[in-house]
Amino acid sequence: MKKRTFNLVALAMVMGNLHSFASEAKDIEFQIQGINSNKGKLYVQLFKGQEGYKNGQAVNASIVNAQKGEAKIMFSVIEAGEYAIRFFHDENDNGKLETNMFGMPTEGYGYSNSAKPNFGPATYQQIKFNVPTGAQKVVNKTQVIY
Repeated sequence: MKKRTFNLVALAMVMGNLHSFASEAKDIEFQIQGINSNKGKLYVQLFKGQEGYKNGQAVNASIVNAQKGEAKIMFSVIEAGEYAIRFFHDENDNGKLETNMFGMPTEGYGYSNSAKPNFGPATYQQIKFNVPTGAQKVVNKTQVIY
C-alpha cells in the first residue's frame, strides 16, 4: 500500500511540473499587412536573440499560402526573451527570394516592428521585440516592402 501511495504522489508531482511548464508557453502573433496578391507563399522565420538572427538560426519557421491583404502567423514559444522575425513573399513559388542584379529584392519582404532596411537588411536592433515573463500573447505587426 505504501508503494502505491508513493507512486501516486510521484505522478502528481510530475503532472504538476508539466502543468507549470505548459503554463509558461506564450504565443507570438505576427500580422503581415499589405500583401499584394494571392500568388505564392509567405516564408516566415522566428529568431531568438541576436546570435540566432546573426547566424541565421531560426528557432521556428512557417510557410503559409499568400492571401491578398493580411496574414496572421502564430508561433508558440516557451521562454520569455528577445525575438525577431523576417519574412518574404515568394510570389513565383520557387522557394527563394528573387533579387535584381544589384541584390535588391524583387519580391515582397519585411521584418518585425515594420523595420525598414537601409542599404542592406534591417539590423537586429530595429527588428527585436520582447516576450515578457507572464505574457500569454504578444502581437507584432508589419507591412510588406515591395
